[in-house]
Amino acid sequence: MTLTHLTAAVVLAASCGAALADATEQEAIQAQVAAAMASADYAAANCPKLTVDKERLESQVKRSGMSADQLRASEDYDDQRQVIKSIAGTDKAAMLCILLPKAHGGYGRGIVVVKD
Repeated sequence: MTLTHLTAAVVLAASCGAALADATEQEAIQAQVAAAMASADYAAANCPKLTVDKERLESQVKRSGMSADQLRASEDYDDQRQVIKSIAGTDKAAMLCILLPKAHGGYGRGIVVVKD
């Protein structure tokens, strides 16, 4: 798996929930925030040079209209978690900590960040 493929897998998983043409803005927020939460949970446990912007996360969770527990129980969270898990089990696992801060756009942007 090349860096390009790895990046594509993480970004694809992060955006898949919002890609549906009939998704409402609220559903897009929920999908993007849930995926970013999965990345944040992985980063907090495995990436010492990354941190989670808790204020941004709390703000986006509130904006989603769901609780953090509901988002973690969602298909979007699970999809992102599965992609991360599949990469973490390979020799490319170290790249996850480089990619996660860049993997999320939209409502998930700025949740996983590099420590100052």
